Amino acid sequence: MNHLNHPHNIPPGILFLTCRNPKTTAVRILAQSLQRFWAVGILFTLGLAGPLSMSQPAIATPIPIPQPKSEAFEALEDVDYWTSLCRLQTNAGVFDKALEACEQAIALEPEDANLWAMRSNILLYLQNYPDAIASADRAIRFDEEHSLAITYRCIGYAALDNNEAALDACNEALRTNGNWGGMSPALAWLNRGVILSQAGQLEQAAIAFERTLLIEPTDSLALAYQCRTLIDLGQAQTALASCEAALAGNGRWGTESEAMAWAEQGRAYEQLRNYQRAIAAYDQAIRINPNSAITWAEQGRVLQQLSRYEEALTSFTRATELDATYSLAHLGRCAALNRLNQYEPALEACNLALQGDGRWGELGLAEALDQRSVALTGQGKYEDALASVNRAVGIVPDYAEAHNHRAGILWYLERYSEALSANRRALELNPNDVLAWLNRGVIFRSMQRYTEALEAYDQGLEIAPYDEALWANRSVVLWHLQRYQEAVAAADQAIAINANSAQSWYNRATALSALNRLGEALAAYNRVVELNPQNSEALTAQGLVLIRLSRYPEAIASLQAAIAINPAQPLAQQNLEAAQQLLQRSQTQKQP
Repeated sequence: MNHLNHPHNIPPGILFLTCRNPKTTAVRILAQSLQRFWAVGILFTLGLAGPLSMSQPAIATPIPIPQPKSEAFEALEDVDYWTSLCRLQTNAGVFDKALEACEQAIALEPEDANLWAMRSNILLYLQNYPDAIASADRAIRFDEEHSLAITYRCIGYAALDNNEAALDACNEALRTNGNWGGMSPALAWLNRGVILSQAGQLEQAAIAFERTLLIEPTDSLALAYQCRTLIDLGQAQTALASCEAALAGNGRWGTESEAMAWAEQGRAYEQLRNYQRAIAAYDQAIRINPNSAITWAEQGRVLQQLSRYEEALTSFTRATELDATYSLAHLGRCAALNRLNQYEPALEACNLALQGDGRWGELGLAEALDQRSVALTGQGKYEDALASVNRAVGIVPDYAEAHNHRAGILWYLERYSEALSANRRALELNPNDVLAWLNRGVIFRSMQRYTEALEAYDQGLEIAPYDEALWANRSVVLWHLQRYQEAVAAADQAIAINANSAQSWYNRATALSALNRLGEALAAYNRVVELNPQNSEALTAQGLVLIRLSRYPEAIASLQAAIAINPAQPLAQQNLEAAQQLLQRSQTQKQP
C-alpha cells in the first residue's frame, strides 16, 4: 500500500513577463523554466519592446545591433536613442548590453522613473535581485504611483524568499493602480497568486488567479496556475476545465510550454483516481518536455497505484537520472523495489533519498524511514527495521501504514503482544486497510487464537472480497479449527482468483488430505510442485500422500527430491526410511 504524495520545499523558479509596445496593454509571459509543479513562480516584464511572434521561441534570437565605435558616438547625448536601444536589446535577450544602454539613458535622465523601472526589469532577468529592488525603489522615489516598479519590488523580494515583503509590495501595486508602463495589473495579480499559493493560502491564491484572468481571460500560463491551485484545493474536476482552457488558450507560455498544463492535468486525473488518463496526460507532458524529473516521478507514482511496479521503477529511475539529488524519486524507487522483493537495491535507494535534497511527499522523511524499514525487513534485519519504523511513527504518529509495518516486524521478532498493539493502532487510523486485517489474522494465528484470526480475515474480505491472500490464510485457520471442508472451499476461492498461487494449491491439498481425499490431495500437491519445483515442503507432503496410497517408489523419489533441496527437512528424512522399508516389505510379500 505504498504511495507518494506531492513534494514540498522546491526552490523558486523565475517567470518573466514582457509587454507589447507601450501603447498596447496586452501582456506576454516569458517563463524561465520552472523545476516543479508546485514551485514558486516569480513574474516580471522583459521591457517595453514589441511583441514576439507566437510562432517564435519565447526568447528570440538576438538581432545584431551596430555598436558605437567612436568616442563621439559613445558620447551621444540622445536619451531616446539609448532608451530605444535598451528596449531592443532587452527584447532580444541581450541583457548585459540592455543594461549598459539603460544606464546610458539614466545618465542623461537620472530622474526618469520609467528608465529606473526598465533597469529593475533587466536586473531581475539577470537574477541580481538586491540591485533590482534598489532600482525599483529609485523609480518609486521619482513616481510614487509607479505600480510596475512596485511590482518589480514584489518580484525581487519573492526571489529572495522574503514573501511577506513581496506580498506587501504586490498588494501596494494593485492598491495604487498607477503607472503600469504599458503593462496591466495582470502582472501583479499573477505574482500575488503565486506567492499566496506558495504560502499555502490557496483560496486567496485562487482569487488572485481569477482576477488575472478577468484581465487576460485566455492567458495560458495563468489558466495553468489556476488549474494547479484548484487541484491543491481538491477541486480536480473543476481544475480539468482550467487545464483544458490553458491548452486552448493564447499559447503564451514563455520558456514554459504546454507540458505544464498536461502535467497538471495528470495530477487532476490522479486525484480523481482515473489513473489511465493520468498516465496518458503525463505521457503528453513527457513528450513535450522529456527532461522534467518531476513529471517522470509523478508518472511513476501513478503506475505504482496500478501495481505496475516494473514500469514505475523505470519512471522513477529516469527521474533520478535527470536529478540525482531528488529525494522523492529515490523514495519512489525504494518503494517500487520493495514491491518487487528486491530489498538490497531498495535499501540503497532509500538511503539515497535520505541523503537527497529533502523534496518529499506529504509524509516526507517518515515515508522514507518506513520504506527503509520494509527493505531491512526483507533482508531479515529486524532490529534495524524496527528502529527505522519507530523513527517514522515518531515523526508522524498517525502514519497508519508505518504502524502496520511495525506490527509485521514485531511479528517476525515473535513479540506477538506488541505486534497486536501496533496492528490495533494501524486499524484505528485506517479501518479499511486490507493488509492490516491480513496481518491481524496472521498475528492471532501465531498466538493460536484461531477464532479471532478467522474474524480478522472475514473483516478484510468484507472490504476486499477478491483478495487472494485473505482467502488463502482463511483456509489455513479453518484447517487449524478442523473445519476441513470449509478450508477446501476457502482455498478454492483463492485459486479462482489466482490459479497460479502455489500457496493456495498447497492449502487445498492439506485440507483434502485431512478429509482423506487422497487422490485429489495428490493432484493438488502435484500442481504445487509444478508451480514451484524447489518447494521441499510440497515434495515432502507429496511423498507422504504417496505412502498412504502405497505408491512407494514414487514416494521415495519425492522424499529424496525434498532432501536434495533441503537436507535439514526432518519430515522427509524420517519418512524416507519408512517408505523404503514399506517398499521392501511389499516386494517380499509379492514373492512366491
